[in-house]
Order: sequence, then structure tokens, then C-alpha cells
Amino acid sequence: MASRLTPLTLLLLLLLTGDGASCLSGTRNNPVHPESVQGGESEGGISEGDVLKDVPSKGDSSEGDVLKDVPSKGDISEGGILNDVPIQRTEGSSILPETNRTIILADTALTTQPFNQTTTPPTQPTTEPICPAPDTSCSGSESHSAEAVLGEALTDFSVKLYHAFSAMKKPETNMVFSPFSIASLLTQVLLGAGGETKKNLESLLAYPKDFTCVHEALKAFTSEGFTSVSQIFHSPDLTIRDTFINASGNLYGSRPTALGNDSSVNLELINNWVAKKTNHKISHLLNSLPADTRLVLLNAIYLSAKWKITFDPVQKNKEAFYLKSSVIKVHMLTSKKYPVAHFVDRTLKARVGRLQLSHNLSLVILVPLTMKHYLQEIENALSTPVFKAVMEKLESLKFHPTHLMMPRIKVKSNQDMLSIMEKLEFFDFSYDLNLCGLTEDPDLQVSGMQHQSMLELTETGVEAAAASVISVARNLLTFDVQQPFLFLLWDQQHKFPVFMGRVYDPRT
Repeated sequence: MASRLTPLTLLLLLLLTGDGASCLSGTRNNPVHPESVQGGESEGGISEGDVLKDVPSKGDSSEGDVLKDVPSKGDISEGGILNDVPIQRTEGSSILPETNRTIILADTALTTQPFNQTTTPPTQPTTEPICPAPDTSCSGSESHSAEAVLGEALTDFSVKLYHAFSAMKKPETNMVFSPFSIASLLTQVLLGAGGETKKNLESLLAYPKDFTCVHEALKAFTSEGFTSVSQIFHSPDLTIRDTFINASGNLYGSRPTALGNDSSVNLELINNWVAKKTNHKISHLLNSLPADTRLVLLNAIYLSAKWKITFDPVQKNKEAFYLKSSVIKVHMLTSKKYPVAHFVDRTLKARVGRLQLSHNLSLVILVPLTMKHYLQEIENALSTPVFKAVMEKLESLKFHPTHLMMPRIKVKSNQDMLSIMEKLEFFDFSYDLNLCGLTEDPDLQVSGMQHQSMLELTETGVEAAAASVISVARNLLTFDVQQPFLFLLWDQQHKFPVFMGRVYDPRT
């Protein structure tokens, strides 16, 4: 009987722009004289980072929104998916991107001196582009070490994201998200970022400064168990730089695609892409697009894996699951001798367990130590050093036959990511976005950013699950999950979380 795991994640980033001048490249510390450049300005120096200062936020978002009824000003209302907003029509646009129009201004004035005077050769001006082309250089020797650095950074980012998601959700509710999906999309944005936005994205993602190997390292983080793909759609009147187009195609296997002037065709194009990349688990993402949408950045993850040892598909066991103030009955997956690696962590006051899946993936569960302990205590104590220590110890343990019992669950989650970014103290998307490496248009601002996930745990595979480990008898190891728990899907090869989440109520 075929079995598979189909968790998936979708991240949507919409950017709006007004009319603006092209990004220029200036002569650093060398103004251009008006008499030396015909038709030029008297001052030609534009210093690095002078792009998009003090741009106010155009819209707030609330938890769980899926970009509904977004007007031209970018407000996001609760509960919808970009409904009933016409798309702006632009005449005479070409699908092919225009060439890079960066202008480098240089001082070309000449000085004539009498023959008998001592002359000093004029100093040649040093010209430097405001936003250089994406630097993706990475030698073979650097590539391997970059993968280890990226794995560490993804782990750091995942723990920060977990706390941000938890803070934005109502207490004692289920949640699931993919830190890998979010990091992948933000790293592609980093490819075209300049100035403070580049610096702030590197800090947010826990990347070293000028981590040029990160894009090659992400390419290596592939698995038969999951696929992560990104795509950029843009309005036909927005010029995408050739350097970004080429780099995106080489590194991410996709080139920016121009939208047309027909809103229904644009919606069909985007929704079909989403459906295809998520194995039709999300078949209709958007109902409409805001009229002033300039960029749509998407990342989708589809995960398919199965248990190393499958559970009996005909079992219909219902067992107790203990909430804070009540006890409910839920369907349980059970096995008398399931291989589980587990231990008790006293810092977290948690039982920690790991179950093997196919394609080098694992399901890791953290459940409160006793009924007197609560999941919130684990979350509060979960720092990056503690998380790394837990995973290092867990991976060193052997799997032992264990009496296993854990609930069947299905978790879905929608989250407005702009509020998450601000919770992480990253404000560039709302106030001061610099994507001069992606486009010449300086007036871009993020209108909305949405993250959607769905995971399910069944007898044959996992799409969102949890489990934990405990010894309750001298001669029998047990792994019973009968309380709210924290879970993650762990990539054993590159050592990072692909999905993270928590389950308070397996029934919802």
C-alpha cells in the first residue's frame, strides 16, 4: 500500500510601487562638473544607501489574514484572499525585461597647463555602482563549509521564528510553519537587496556578512522528501535587472515572469503555479490582485515521506488526550515495538523523542514531562543554545523498540508575515525597502506577505505530527503523546528544521 507525506507550505510576498526615478550609480566623493558632462546635473554624487528613506507604512495586517480586499494603499483585512480589487492595466508593455539602465557618472574634465610648468597628473575618479550586481561567487572549497554555516543559521532563524509565531497566535492554539520556506524566499529577496536592507536581512537570517555562498548552499539543501521552489511575477511596466534575472535563473531555477493586463489571466497564471508546486493541495490561493501590485514573490514547499515502519491502517483506537482543564478522546496511532530515540531534558522539563521517516527525515516531538507541566513552559525555555543541545544529544541516541501511542492530527495555518517580520524587528518591508539589485525602480514597498502551511499525521506518513518519549515501567519503554506538544520535521543530513509547530487540540 503506497504511503506518502504531503505537508506543504506557501509563502506570498506582494510589493507595491509608485512612480519613481531609476536607481543611479554615482561617483563616490567626486562630483561631476556641469561643464564636463553635457546635459548632466551639476552634482552627480549619489552615496550608497540613499535609497527609499522614510517611506511610511501603507498597511497593517492582522493575524491569519490572507490578503483580502487590498486597496491601492495596501491595507489587509482579516480573513480574505485579495478579494474584489481590480488589477491595474498598463499599455504598451513588453514581457521581456529591459536592459540595466544604471548610469555611472565620471569626471571627464581636462586641464591644460603651459609646457614649462610642473604639472601633476589629474587623479582619476573612482566610480562605484550604488547597488552592484548580485555577488554569488563561491569556490568549491567554500561550498562545503557554507552548507554547515547555513544549517546553523537556519536553526537560529527557526527558533526565533517559533517564538514570533507563538507570540502572534492566540494562546493554546495549533500552529505550523516552515522556517525553510520563509528563509528560502527571504534569501532570494536578499539576492536583489542593497544598502541597509541587505544588512538587515543578513542579520535577520543569522547569515554572516556578505555570505555569497548562501545561494549555492541552498541549492544543495535538496531532498527526495521535499521540494522548495520560488517564483517571481511582476507587472509588465516594472523593469527587472538582467543581472538579477540571470542570477535567479542559475541559482533558483526560475526567471521572473511578467504579468499581463488581464487580471483573470494573471490570477489563473499564479494559482496554477501554486497548485502545480503543491501537488494541488492548494488549488486556489488568490481571488484577485490589488491594482497597484508590482511584484509577487512566491515560495512553495511540498513534502512527501512515510514512516520507516507503518502503522496498522485499520486501527480505530480512541484514547485520552489531556488539555489543561479537560480530557478529550482522540484517534491514536499505536505500536508495541516502534523504534524511537528518546530522553528526558531537565532544562525544558520535557520528554524528547525522534521517529524516523523516509528520505533522511525525522519527526521530533517535545512533550511536557508530566501532567503538572505545560507546553508553554517548554516554549519559554526554548532558546537557540538549548535547542541545538537537545538536537545534538537526540541525534547521538540509538533507536529502541518502544510502546508508541500518538494522535492522528491535521494542522493548517495561515499567518500574515508582515506582523511576524516586525515582531522580529525587521521593518524594511514596511518603511525603507531597498531592492536596487532587483529593479531600477526605487519606490517599492511590501503590501502583503502571507505564509500558509498544512501538515497531516496518518498511519502511513506524516503531514504534521508530534510524539514524545517516556519510561513508565521498569522493563517497558513507552512513547505516549497524550498532552499538547511541540513538533518539528528535521532534515538529518543538513541538520535543520523543515517544519515546526505545536498541537494543543488534535481534533482541530
